[in-house]
Amino acid sequence: MREAVIVKGVGGLYTVRKDGKPYVCRARGIFRKEALTPIIGDYVEISEIDEEKMEAVIDEVFERRNKLVRPSVANVDQLAIVIAPIFPKPDFLLIDRLIITALYKGITPILVINKSDQDRLACDEIRKEYKHALQSIVITCAITGEGIEELKSLLEDKITVMCGQSGVGKSTILNSILETQVMETGDISDKTKRGKHTTRHSEMFSLKEMDGYVIDSPGFSMYELGEIAPIELQKYYPELDGKTFCKFQDCSHTKELGCMVDELIENGLFPEGRYDRYKYIYEEIKEKELNKYK
Repeated sequence: MREAVIVKGVGGLYTVRKDGKPYVCRARGIFRKEALTPIIGDYVEISEIDEEKMEAVIDEVFERRNKLVRPSVANVDQLAIVIAPIFPKPDFLLIDRLIITALYKGITPILVINKSDQDRLACDEIRKEYKHALQSIVITCAITGEGIEELKSLLEDKITVMCGQSGVGKSTILNSILETQVMETGDISDKTKRGKHTTRHSEMFSLKEMDGYVIDSPGFSMYELGEIAPIELQKYYPELDGKTFCKFQDCSHTKELGCMVDELIENGLFPEGRYDRYKYIYEEIKEKELNKYK
């Protein structure tokens, strides 16, 4: 990793971590002229370092490898999608969209099934749903510590964004990983069975005793599917990508009789729920493309 990285940005001031120390920085006016706003995850060059006041100036923002819009973060290696098995109810369509966005951006998606004490069987069913789509699926319980060490090993030497519905335990997991109370935690509403938002701004935390950063964000609507053509959608489904035995050239894998999807589903390689959501997202993207120039 480059030695200086933005870990927080509030009100035009940026906290830059360099050599293990945080500096409060302002950005030079040239960035405004170039319409470039530094964001969390940016690797930067700083100068005019005042060790007494722990202040400095951002001179340069290095080229970004990728960028997410919501939350606004750069140079992300992994997207940790955190869900609960029962409460709040998992939004599988959101999960699939987040996986597509991650793969489209060149980011590795990880599924974290937290609160395993709610329903272990439900956790196993969710893992089965995604076992052919993701390389890493971790079942955790932040309260008991289950799976936390496994998750920490996946975060080492990476910049990871944690996302998911409110109430799934992201902040509690982060506190467990960092072994300190850095984030406020919330409860599930008894009436709505939905979580209460506790994170109010994005911030990047350095992992203890290992290289790597974790970003907790108040926003999780970061899916960006507008630039994906309908026929390209299959490239972001590992269950479909690279499969060459479909007899139809340029097949959309949505409704063609005899398409390879039938065999994949029959052999348990592409769960029907995932496939139904694939068709839904395909039609959604197709409609957007048709209406693009209207």
